[in-house]
Amino acid sequence: MNDNLEDLNINANLVAEEISQEGTGTYVDVRTVAEFATNRPKGRAVNIPIVFFHPSTKEEHPNPAFELVAQHALKEDDGIIVGGNSDNRALEAATRLQATGFVNIRILRKGVDEWSEANLPLTGDNRPGVSYASLLTAARRAKK
Repeated sequence: MNDNLEDLNINANLVAEEISQEGTGTYVDVRTVAEFATNRPKGRAVNIPIVFFHPSTKEEHPNPAFELVAQHALKEDDGIIVGGNSDNRALEAATRLQATGFVNIRILRKGVDEWSEANLPLTGDNRPGVSYASLLTAARRAKK
């Protein structure tokens, strides 16, 4: 386990290689469902929001199913790249994933913002197996 998650930063071009068809990494986008559906890095990616925002107050609420969905959708030794936006959600998610037992974590520190700045392809693909709703449903069914 790496105590200093700041050392785990990776740049967007390396992430693009890791999540390509030839790569072995999975991009875990920790932004909200709406942000993810708008655009996300093209490649192997899943949406597991770390927080939700109240629709009217915009107050932040932690996602209580974050670890459950991650444990179901990912393997503990998978190459995981966590990203969000230019905020602290990716770092918070990486901390929670590490505490849950995931060991091969890297962070795209500025997330989709950095991806866009590098002129890498984005997609709005939010199909089953990628979308949070489908991952949550599968995780809850498997838990029963």
